Amino acid sequence: MKANQIITKLEDWISPKLIDTWDRTGFQIGEGGKEVKGILLALDITREVVNTALDYGCNMIITHHPFIFSPIESITDKTYKGRLIKLIIKNDLVIYNAHSNLDLVEGGVNDVLAELLHLKMTIPIKPIFLDLLNNSDKEYGYGRVGAIDEISLKELIDRIKTKLDIDYLKVYGETAECIKKVAICGGSGSEFILDAKEKGAQVYITGDIKYHDAQLAYEEDIVLIDATHYHTEKVILEELKKRLIDITDNNTKIRVYDKMTFPYKFQ
Repeated sequence: MKANQIITKLEDWISPKLIDTWDRTGFQIGEGGKEVKGILLALDITREVVNTALDYGCNMIITHHPFIFSPIESITDKTYKGRLIKLIIKNDLVIYNAHSNLDLVEGGVNDVLAELLHLKMTIPIKPIFLDLLNNSDKEYGYGRVGAIDEISLKELIDRIKTKLDIDYLKVYGETAECIKKVAICGGSGSEFILDAKEKGAQVYITGDIKYHDAQLAYEEDIVLIDATHYHTEKVILEELKKRLIDITDNNTKIRVYDKMTFPYKFQ
């Protein structure tokens, strides 16, 4: 299949109409008429991701995070991004990403994360109203908040670790109450702490928590769990793979890059 055919079919689900006004995402590099032999799925574009795609024989890379977000003033070998763009173009790769539309869409990042943690009857934490969706009967928004079968905080922490395959969490606050309502937001969702509290969540799970975010959660009496940006979003990659298998032909191999795109460790 050609790249533009894959993109068109994929966007039947992750419609460009769902791209938020601040976002810069979509088909970013390459030829739409390129015959796609293989697709590598990742959260980010890095040198390691590009080299992995080449090793696997994949000539299309689909990521969640945009590769080109801020304006680029020059493309030279003096910068990391310049060298990476040169490598991408030299190897005739197609680069596509889906960011806010994949966060907002039904069945996207937040629905997959909510289902994984056994949340039920979910609604968005923060509804969003885009002009192009005026005639839609669906409610779109960031994050999800929903009911959960009664569970202790310790049991919920253990579930998060198991389901996200993560060894450590940052947990701000504590409660002896049974947890009945939980909010989640894949990636960076600290701006929705008050929205989660307003919707009755006792616990809010997201990533990229800063000191003053934790202070706000403490003041609002909501337990805040930082499960990291990467681990709360990586869950979408397998879902993307399933969807791409359905819309591509048998000649298109699909791989998932399931590593952090930059190394870190606890010391």
